Amino acid sequence: MTLTKRILVAALMLLFAAEAAAIYTINGERKSFEIHRTDSPPVIDGKLDDAVWQDAVTIDDFHQTAPTNGAQPTEHTVVRVTYDDDYLYIAANLEDSDPHAIQAKQMIQGKMFFSDDRFWVMLDSFNNKRNDYFFQVNANGVRRDALRENNARFIDEWAAIWLAESQVHKTGWATEIAIPFKSISFAPNSHTWGINFGRGIVRKQEYNLWTSHERQDWPAYSGEVTGIGEIEQGKGLDVVPSVNLSQSRDLVLSENSDGFEPSLDVRYRITPSLSATLTLNTDFSTAEIDEQQVALDRFSLFFPEKRDFFLQDAGIFEFGNIDTNGRPFFSRRIGLSEDGEAVGIDGGVKLTGRIGDFNVGTLAIRQEANGDVTAKDLFVARGSYNVLDESAVGFIMTHGDPTSNETNSVVGLDFLYRNSDGPFGEIMTGRFWAQQSDSSDLDGDDQAFGARLEIPNDKLSAYVDLQQIDDNFRPALGFVNRAGIRQYRTGMRYRTRPETGFWRAINHRFDYSLVTDMNDRGLSESLAIEPVGLYSNRDDYVFLRWTRKKETVLDDFELFDRLNVPAGDYEFDRYRAELTTGMQRPVRFVLAVEDGGFFSGDRLEKHVEVQWRQSAHLFLGVGFTENVVDLPSGSFTSHLASLRSDIAFNSRWSWSNLMQYDNTADVAAFNSRVRYIPEAGKEIIFVLNHGADVGPENQLSSTRTDLNLKVSYTFRY
Repeated sequence: MTLTKRILVAALMLLFAAEAAAIYTINGERKSFEIHRTDSPPVIDGKLDDAVWQDAVTIDDFHQTAPTNGAQPTEHTVVRVTYDDDYLYIAANLEDSDPHAIQAKQMIQGKMFFSDDRFWVMLDSFNNKRNDYFFQVNANGVRRDALRENNARFIDEWAAIWLAESQVHKTGWATEIAIPFKSISFAPNSHTWGINFGRGIVRKQEYNLWTSHERQDWPAYSGEVTGIGEIEQGKGLDVVPSVNLSQSRDLVLSENSDGFEPSLDVRYRITPSLSATLTLNTDFSTAEIDEQQVALDRFSLFFPEKRDFFLQDAGIFEFGNIDTNGRPFFSRRIGLSEDGEAVGIDGGVKLTGRIGDFNVGTLAIRQEANGDVTAKDLFVARGSYNVLDESAVGFIMTHGDPTSNETNSVVGLDFLYRNSDGPFGEIMTGRFWAQQSDSSDLDGDDQAFGARLEIPNDKLSAYVDLQQIDDNFRPALGFVNRAGIRQYRTGMRYRTRPETGFWRAINHRFDYSLVTDMNDRGLSESLAIEPVGLYSNRDDYVFLRWTRKKETVLDDFELFDRLNVPAGDYEFDRYRAELTTGMQRPVRFVLAVEDGGFFSGDRLEKHVEVQWRQSAHLFLGVGFTENVVDLPSGSFTSHLASLRSDIAFNSRWSWSNLMQYDNTADVAAFNSRVRYIPEAGKEIIFVLNHGADVGPENQLSSTRTDLNLKVSYTFRY
């Protein structure tokens, strides 16, 4: 029996290994409520003393998803919802039997607050059970938002303009939220939206939802709100002018330069569900810097997108739910050189949204010349069509090569399948995608395809995955770090949840991966077994893992630009133990050690991370990773260190600092950001970047200092 047949048999076995689980509905129908319009909007101050809330529809039938799925919440939650022409208003009174124990230690807007008690709203404004907007707030009124696409991908970097304020009171805390209809897309003729609400009480590790399935709250399991009508988006026009003042000092060449750069972003909603965005003289100088990574193999590293223009409506451009290798479109290819240096963008236009059951996205960018690479016109088009209840079929096309003077294009088709009522009531997902690239400097062998079948359930989670990427498949606007391969993966995680005791969940899992060349000769093989992974009721996590690896290295390569790994066959075992304490603890630890073989030698990895949340005003974090590598070609100890501090003067003023040190690249860097956000859509940010080289005896030699002051203001019509 061939390996492909074995994996298909394993897939069929997984389908019949699942157990049934209930969907939280009423008499088999989705939970729903009818909303009523108000003529006297509330003041968003978190006090819940406006008369409008007395007449608003009330929702309080929440249930636990953790620690006990389906149990009654230990604390009462009451949500009220209303709307007017311009806003959707949501108020939540979150009662707490011990108000002094409410966790609220994040005060910087946009930062994650897993350490805090929180309330969130999910809006599926097209009621298509596939995608939604995610709005979350803590007891300090700090906002966090995201896009959730295809019931699978959480795009946390997305940001929108909306309002929220919270107050702690004598019986708990309360929050008020106002979501402008100008900030979201929706079907103008639909009076029914998907909606859901959630609450987290971190000291108890208790999470409550209005509707759920298998402890999950994806759009497929949301309830419904009916009665929405005659809402406004005004002219649907956002104009965002920005000014950036900069000063750069090259401390090696003793050269200074000053800059004054105006830029403009314009967003126009052609319809409530379709938007066009224009950017001119785009400036990314104040975008967050990347966190350093250390390469421990011969493949390129993947860094996430952090620039606002590309993050807006980013979910529409996702293709095949591909995580990294094989992506046809990866926006970080635009505006960055092969060396990671910024390349200017003259302008760009983007069209994104939904037309009925069609989801569309197009992006056109004019990138400036850089070195020997001429100015480039880059284009991406993505479309998908909703089929069945939760599935979609789509295509993608890209054109242009931002890092060379060759021509390049890619076309692809994908099918995403999801069934929340699969065999025995379990969730089942699948995906299939196929692509072909066309490069002027390559001929043939330029296709890629993949398929995946998964049961992503709480008790049993299992998957099988196949992928092929031909030798010459090259998406110049995408990401490929390993071509000329066939990859087969399968894995399973089985979870039990004790009814009592210290442990909340106990996991057992394995993952297997085989990579071959196009002639089916093995290149990489990995079997990872996690005999036990333990989650405590305080959200602490500890696990042990054994991994057997086989590697066939076809060409010599260097680790850390210092140690040679010659071509050959390698087989080795590695062992890892890791302890992570809960995010809600004032002092949090991540401790990990991994040891064992490494190609023809040994590698010992030690990682420690300590985070201290002194209060809502001060956070300190330090991380250190050491890899001691011994190979026949030599020995080297890599150090990757970081020190982070966040100081919040209030929910509008913050000062964040990040220091990083990487001796493999012989660099050290310091980033300091002062932000003032008087309200959503208005921002002043000051950024200092300072870089230094690291000498043989760890001496620091400053190389460059950059200062940037950026002011932006959103005019909304």
